[in-house]
Amino acid sequence: MKIFKKIFILISFSLVIVACEDLLESDLPSNQVGQDEAIKTPEDLQQLLNAAYDVMANGFNGNHQRFAELLSDNVHVEGNTGFLVQVYNRSSDFFNSDVGGYFKEPYTAILRANEVLERMVDVELSEAEQNRFEGEAKFIRAICHFELVRLFGQPFGYTPDNSHLGIVIKTSTEINALQRGTVKEAYDQVLQDLTESETLLPETNGVYATAYSAKAYLAKVYFQMNDFVNAAAKAEEVIASQNFSFPSDINSRYTAEISPESVFSLISVSTTNNRGKLFYDMYNSDGVNIPTLRVSQEYFALLKSDGNDLRSTWVDVKPSGTASIQVFTKFNPSFMSVSLTSLTEMMLIAAESYGELNTNLPVAADYINQIKARANVPLISEDPSAGIVIQETRVEKRKEFGGEGLRIHDLKRRAVKGEDVIVRGAPWDCNGMVLQFPASELSIEGFELNPQGGCN
Repeated sequence: MKIFKKIFILISFSLVIVACEDLLESDLPSNQVGQDEAIKTPEDLQQLLNAAYDVMANGFNGNHQRFAELLSDNVHVEGNTGFLVQVYNRSSDFFNSDVGGYFKEPYTAILRANEVLERMVDVELSEAEQNRFEGEAKFIRAICHFELVRLFGQPFGYTPDNSHLGIVIKTSTEINALQRGTVKEAYDQVLQDLTESETLLPETNGVYATAYSAKAYLAKVYFQMNDFVNAAAKAEEVIASQNFSFPSDINSRYTAEISPESVFSLISVSTTNNRGKLFYDMYNSDGVNIPTLRVSQEYFALLKSDGNDLRSTWVDVKPSGTASIQVFTKFNPSFMSVSLTSLTEMMLIAAESYGELNTNLPVAADYINQIKARANVPLISEDPSAGIVIQETRVEKRKEFGGEGLRIHDLKRRAVKGEDVIVRGAPWDCNGMVLQFPASELSIEGFELNPQGGCN
């Protein structure tokens, strides 16, 4: 591998435009960051924080989600789709410009969040302002690290002590050619940031992150770790808050308006600031559009298995030349906000955790039945077995969040617990089931890439 990397650098140095440290510097607006006189007032600091949210939204506007779905069994890709088909075929390499384009966005958001944390001392702030700025910056840093490590590293639990390689962990603006940390180190940092955010952030904060946003992401992280006690506890704090309501409209998460069940959303405010645009570009099937990402046979059959299920309208068959294709329809609105975590997800995390723990099963049944009732499908017993709870939550979660990037992480989480998981005919832990780092990282002496993709 070292010999190969040296040869590659000699051959294609001119193509490697941006090294990791340069990449993290290049996206900083000169009028916001990097000048001593730039950050003087709370308003200046807020602009920098907004810039962190903005670039984070550029990565999670469907871009991050599509890579997770390409590794799963919910979507199907055909024809010439550029570098996306490489990910779908589980053979991504460091030339993949689509992956490279995504990779820089969370790290730029992390850099801006770190800049907020470091520049707070230059600004006169009230205690409430200090807490809010610190809490929001650490929240952004946490979820960006979390989602990066889930795509570029094998899952938590892959090794007994999680000493397998994850991602570069950035907690300062200092530009260093850092090596990859372990998955344990990444999760430790994410948990620390989210736990601190939870105590620092207010319960209401406009369209920005709140204490409940941090709690919801803690539930997601603990659930990914198969820590069901903590996952259920954090999910229940969100559910019990009554800050979020369970809407009767199954489409409420896929509109420009913030859904009443959304715990944290990326907000679309104009056609030039449309956070759901990539979802629309990749999935939409209105008019004459033939989407790049189509619905897999398996997922289509699941949603169509009950004609009374209102979610069956989220997929359809569309003529394409002399054939027909299966497509998503729930992403057809050309202008929508993106909910990154919701009350529905919290209910399903709590329910499945209770099933795994074999406790609070009537509560779990209530959460499952609220979701089923909204979808107009038969309910389960009010006093189910743990096995039924686990089975039903998995089905409902897959139905609810198809196309949104959750499926592959659930499959990997179950696999590390010992389940025999095969994804589209391939083992869950084969080399191609993680993304390859972009070519920019090859300029870092000693940087260790993922093993080259492939699942045969």
